[in-house]
Amino acid sequence: MSVWNQKLRKTMMAAGVSAVLAVSGAAVAQQGGAPSGQGQMPELTPEQRQLMEEMRAVRQELQQTQAKLSQIEQQAYENNPELGEQRDALQDKIAEKMSDDGYDAKQEFKQMKAKMAEYQQGDKQPSQAEVQAFREKQREFQQRQQKAFKDKEVQSMAQDLRADVKSEMEQSNPEAKELFAEMEKKAKEMQQLRQKAMQMQQGG
Repeated sequence: MSVWNQKLRKTMMAAGVSAVLAVSGAAVAQQGGAPSGQGQMPELTPEQRQLMEEMRAVRQELQQTQAKLSQIEQQAYENNPELGEQRDALQDKIAEKMSDDGYDAKQEFKQMKAKMAEYQQGDKQPSQAEVQAFREKQREFQQRQQKAFKDKEVQSMAQDLRADVKSEMEQSNPEAKELFAEMEKKAKEMQQLRQKAMQMQQGG
């Protein structure tokens, strides 16, 4: 069902290694939305409405650029099987760093995936207890994952993969370099708009 879709999709996205988004940092900038205090200011000024429109436009441009880069990235993996081997090795290393004597990260992930499929295929709705149990499993998975991401060996492997994927993308598609530059530019624009929104919210 939808709750399982959302929970597992979020976990799967966190577990994956996306070279394109990691290269530019645009994924972080893309999260910028309306000022956090919007609920306290239901009546927006013309300046605030204009700022929100600008943020929405930049976010859409970021998403379009990311979609194009994702296609080129997929093609890069198809063109160079060694990149897939690097990615698999990185994911295995992350799982290794997440696991210990009493916890198998790969097995935990398989169980969460199977649980989601179980409820997708049937008419039975998950109980509140089952939803809570899933959240607890996901929370531990993500906590272990964040710790693994800070490991120097993992960071080194990820950096090498990002560089190799980006190089393959730029070699195989002349448009890639321009798209990377465009995404960097839009990410900076989004960051500036977020800062402006914060200042506006604080009355600056």
